[in-house]
Amino acid sequence: MAHNYKKVSWVAMETLRQLKHKSEVFAAMRHDHDAEFKKEFAVGDTIEVKMPFRAAIREGIAYAPQNVDRITTTITADTVIGSDIEFGTIEKLLDMERGKERVKREYIDKMSAKMAAHIDLRAARFAYKHTGNITGVLGTNPTTFDATSAAVRQRFMELDTWDSERFLFIPPAVSRAIKGGSDGNLSRFGPVEEIKRLYKQGILGMADGFEFYESNSLADHTAGNWAGSVSLASAVANGASELSLTCTTGDTFKEGDAIGLASVYRTNPLNDEVTSRAKTMTVTVAQDVTGAASAATVPIKEKLYFSGPNKNIDSQPAGSATCTLFPDTASPSQKQGKQGLAFTKDAFAAISLPLPMPKNEEEGYQITDPDTGITISLITSFDFEARKWKTRLDCLIGFGPLHCLNGASMRILCA
Repeated sequence: MAHNYKKVSWVAMETLRQLKHKSEVFAAMRHDHDAEFKKEFAVGDTIEVKMPFRAAIREGIAYAPQNVDRITTTITADTVIGSDIEFGTIEKLLDMERGKERVKREYIDKMSAKMAAHIDLRAARFAYKHTGNITGVLGTNPTTFDATSAAVRQRFMELDTWDSERFLFIPPAVSRAIKGGSDGNLSRFGPVEEIKRLYKQGILGMADGFEFYESNSLADHTAGNWAGSVSLASAVANGASELSLTCTTGDTFKEGDAIGLASVYRTNPLNDEVTSRAKTMTVTVAQDVTGAASAATVPIKEKLYFSGPNKNIDSQPAGSATCTLFPDTASPSQKQGKQGLAFTKDAFAAISLPLPMPKNEEEGYQITDPDTGITISLITSFDFEARKWKTRLDCLIGFGPLHCLNGASMRILCA
């Protein structure tokens, strides 16, 4: 008969509590799509999600029916983060006076902290690699609110992506710079609800409509290497998701690189007007590519529409148009820097799913946190040869791009 030891279940609950404290980037994403994976029939590790319908507008009285052209995106659950421990070495501690506190301090805190860090790093890495909007200079830390939240706020307002919860994540060095300015920047942080303070350890406060977080989870990016000028080899077709480029043989285009397209500008999704001509359209490289025979075909995360209801740029990118690696960054080739993040709740999907559990092990326990969406499973079995209780903790996670493809996320380039 399988046993149910309450003390072992406490380990799963305490681990989940610790993950909840330390997974701010993951928690800020949208978790509503978990249910799609829990249908009675198997859906596999990937589901397809339809993006919101965009209507075509006519001028004049003539009837002009439109084709329904729905853009889709995918959410994939494909990564297991775990940690293992043999409880035979600490079982006596569970029964000693203050045993739980000692186990928590010496084992659970360390296991959960590292699991949370890996979960959050993967969330941050996914987010920056699906974000074409950028502000700042790669390899240089911004030092003002204007260069962080104000720049992001402007872009979100221009793209009509301001109608959701908003989060902003910066490295500790940037946090120090913007809080310590001589203009009294620290006073710009307003309070947040007390309940959020209870479990979001990195939160700094509210400013410019964003929840600010100081995060060690932000991913580092090393730009590709361009030996000379790069340009479009041919005009980009409407709805294209790749660029045909003329470049130097051996040039590298790295996943997550931001490429600016000369004389092409973002448009507002509601009125189709140019948002600003101060910044050209930037797109994100979807996978590593190396130029060969002075050419490269580079896939990008965003589809480019210069006409139709899904229009997101003002004109067709023309053949021979100049491309720029990380615009505003001098000599960007192979530069490195942290990728700060700002996004709305609807920019990304993050899922954490229950795993199949065995029936005959000594302990099998699974619990989901309603705030972060994280599900942790615990299995304990007895190794009779070693006379040890072995316990494993697992968390299945996955991500998908949502409104980040419509401009609801932005990278803040840092050092």
